[in-house]
Formats: sequence, C-alpha cells, structure tokens
Amino acid sequence: MSSLFVLTFMFSTPAFCLGLLNPQWVGQGTRKRATALYGGLMAVSFLLVGVTAAKPPQAVSSGLLASTELAEFRVSAPLC
Repeated sequence: MSSLFVLTFMFSTPAFCLGLLNPQWVGQGTRKRATALYGGLMAVSFLLVGVTAAKPPQAVSSGLLASTELAEFRVSAPLC
C-alpha cells in the first residue's frame, strides 16, 4: 500500500510544477486550481507514505539476553 502512495507522490510532484507554469498542461483551468489539486495530493500522499511505511525492527534489550544465558558462561566485569 505504501508503494501506491509513493507513486502518487512521484506523479503529483511534476504535475504540481507543470501546473504552476501552465495549468493547461495538466488539464486544469487556473493556477489556483492546479496548485490546490496537485499540492493537496502531494501533501496527502506524503503523509500516507509515512503512516503506511514499514515499522523498524525492535531492538532486543540486553537484560533479556543476560537472563537466558547459562551462569557458567557469563563474562564478569574485571576485578580492578
């Protein structure tokens, strides 16, 4: 689903720029209408990319690992 929003963002960005130069190139009557349509589409798709993006992996805490190790194999701190 995230890839759909990425593609929408990628296609709306040049349409936004072209609509600022000449709105008839993107099928709109006025610059205001082209800016509102393609600028809004860019903003919404950018937000939805962030919402639907894959979550980063969770780090495993070292306390959990230390409790699963055998006592005879644990490394102790130096006794200085």
